[in-house]
Amino acid sequence: MTTTRRLESPRVGKTTRTRATPADDEGDVPFGYTRADVMLIGTGVTGAGFAAYYGLQSFAGMDSTKAGNAVQLTFVLGLTLAWVGSYVMRVFNKDMTYAKQLKDYENAVMQKRLEEMPASELEKMMDELDEK
Repeated sequence: MTTTRRLESPRVGKTTRTRATPADDEGDVPFGYTRADVMLIGTGVTGAGFAAYYGLQSFAGMDSTKAGNAVQLTFVLGLTLAWVGSYVMRVFNKDMTYAKQLKDYENAVMQKRLEEMPASELEKMMDELDEK
């Protein structure tokens, strides 16, 4: 899946479009971010639900209504807590889309400024950094 993002140029009103390479080609996609992973997770959760439902009926001796309610409550509550927990962790780690876009933009602006800086100024700045 190829994504397109907009980066605002340092020049006022000038917008450039950049096209990112597909993440699948790079091989660094974490688990859960591809269609196959989503299908695998969905199938696994559904299978676990059926296994718990029939397991409660067979091994715990529950009737079908109580087993269904127990499995539904457990899975809905568990998945909701996991989803909210993952969201809270992303907020605390500043792993949100806006924070990433802002960091990418700031890095692009700084890179552009360094590219446009005369060599004499760049050497002077590097000397000042070496002194510290």
